Amino acid sequence: MVAAMGFIAGIVCSRRWKSTMVAAVTGAGTIVPALLAASIHVAAINAFYTVWLAALFGALLPLTPRDRWELPRPWRIPLGVWALTLSLAWPVLIVREAGLRLGGLRDTGALDSWADLNTPQVESWILHAVLAQLVALLWLESLYIESAMDRLKRAPTYVGTRPSEPPRAVHGLWIGASIASVVAIYQGTVNMAFLSGGIWPGLHRAAGTLLDANAYGSVAALAGPIAFVSIPYLRIRHTRAAQAAVLALNWAGAWMSGSRTAMVCGAFGTLLLVYELLRAGRRDDSARETPSLLAGVAVVVLLLAIGSGAVGPLKRMAEGAGPNASLRDLWTRGGYGSVATRMIRDYPLTGVGVGSFNWMAADYWRTMAQDKLPFDNAQNWWRHQVAELGVVASMPILIWSVLIAWFVLTRRSRPEARIETQTLRGLLVGVGAASMLGMPTQNPIVLLIFFYVVARFEMLTSAPIETGSAPDFAKATSGKKAGPYVRLAWIAGVVIAVGYAGGHLVLARGPLKPLERAARTNRDYMSGTYASELLPQGQFRWTKKHATFALGTTSRFLVIRYHIEHPDADTQPVRLRITTPCETLVDELRSNAGVSARAFELPEGQDRVVFETDVSRTWQPSQFGQADTRELGVAIEADFIGTPSVVASQQRWIPLKPCV
Repeated sequence: MVAAMGFIAGIVCSRRWKSTMVAAVTGAGTIVPALLAASIHVAAINAFYTVWLAALFGALLPLTPRDRWELPRPWRIPLGVWALTLSLAWPVLIVREAGLRLGGLRDTGALDSWADLNTPQVESWILHAVLAQLVALLWLESLYIESAMDRLKRAPTYVGTRPSEPPRAVHGLWIGASIASVVAIYQGTVNMAFLSGGIWPGLHRAAGTLLDANAYGSVAALAGPIAFVSIPYLRIRHTRAAQAAVLALNWAGAWMSGSRTAMVCGAFGTLLLVYELLRAGRRDDSARETPSLLAGVAVVVLLLAIGSGAVGPLKRMAEGAGPNASLRDLWTRGGYGSVATRMIRDYPLTGVGVGSFNWMAADYWRTMAQDKLPFDNAQNWWRHQVAELGVVASMPILIWSVLIAWFVLTRRSRPEARIETQTLRGLLVGVGAASMLGMPTQNPIVLLIFFYVVARFEMLTSAPIETGSAPDFAKATSGKKAGPYVRLAWIAGVVIAVGYAGGHLVLARGPLKPLERAARTNRDYMSGTYASELLPQGQFRWTKKHATFALGTTSRFLVIRYHIEHPDADTQPVRLRITTPCETLVDELRSNAGVSARAFELPEGQDRVVFETDVSRTWQPSQFGQADTRELGVAIEADFIGTPSVVASQQRWIPLKPCV
């Protein structure tokens, strides 16, 4: 509901304030997680970002033209196919996790992974991953739209060598990041638990307002240099002082985050910024104060770092590069690299599905190492894309990344924008280097910043448009009719997108079906149930009208206890059936709340048992004066015991037939 309201508000306000609204929403992105966490006391970070992304989508939608593209021509096909692939795939993946049943979409009782995430949580992450990428692509398009409008307004007097103004939204990004850095500095120097939570205070790492020290650190490390080169366009007084203050503020916060990824992301851009500033200072007498300004920034950051209780990234780097570290450890990255390699080997054409690596990795690691693996990415951006999209569907995005790398290596800086261009070049190199051993752009704010840096760098290094009239300028920037090769490329892209969605629809009925995944990893899987709870009769799990139980066996002797609590069962008995794929275990009419039990002996060598329950009707306690609004069927308890003698009340054990 909050996301829907944010989306509507974004549309309404964007029609009135246009790009100013986009800047406001982007600036709020760094603050939203902490504000929502403080108000509702839930640390579901992806849910917070979904609310923010919905508002940003609403703000971008009225500004997006329906009749043309403003993206550079070489980018249109790979980015368009990427977006189309995501758009067609996510419904298939959501229904896959629901067991191909719409009724399972909100099945909170079904654990989909050894990461202890249920079906709605997994679906939420898939939606978040897809939404973040699609909104980021719209954001990238909007940057070129605003730039084109700016150039068109200035077309009659446009000087080709004059750099265009950066979009207003970038100011929202660095201002929001700077606010988060103020909070991070307070956390590092005064109270590490302020507006934070989870594991970060205990690790002595500042998380700012993002509830994630790694994400915040990357945002701050990128925002500092971007702010430095963007502030002059605001034409404010004391520009140099403002630049130095924001750079110092964000780097101090990034240091207190202890993020090694942040250090790599921002270091290259900052070093190139410093180099170009010093180089310009030697040529320009008006910039002689630059060395002292940079020295002041370094002193401020150093003093804050020394005076804080936060662990810095250098210390964490030293700890990670211990005497037993090897290049193989850097590649496998705690098991995530090994899991990604296995996923690619198992599903080379389709991958495991967009948004699926983080939580599915725990299942793989369970079978590979019989150990737990925390929720995380593949620790390499390119590896993560291939593991989720497969070799074919990941080609467009991989091709685009190659184009970006080519631009960074070959494009020359124009003299009038050299400092800004070189800073952005360094940031792109830094994000690329960090993406070799991590995935900073998994965070949606970092992804937006990265897309801005890409777009701004491309604009500043592309060939300038010559001075001319407004009609000539519009004609020069308009699209041309697509040639036959372009049309063939689009057809191939559509085939890739449709094939990816179709492939996962097939896999959803086979090896990637939740029930099949649970069987491979020997994980209990219950669908159509609610979470286990303690009732007066003992520990039971309520079912809906239909439920499936797939249990890993711990012995050959299984006891199933069950009862109903329908208030009107004495006048309207409830039919209950419990069946396996090959036989019926229970088929009876229930007219009271008494607990019944059946004891079964499994065939020799059977390591899993699957049974389903069906009731003729459910009931809602809320209709009988209680607060519970669930649809309740039968309460089930299934226990494996060592020997038949443990349960003396059972007169006999019913042997189960082996299902062939």
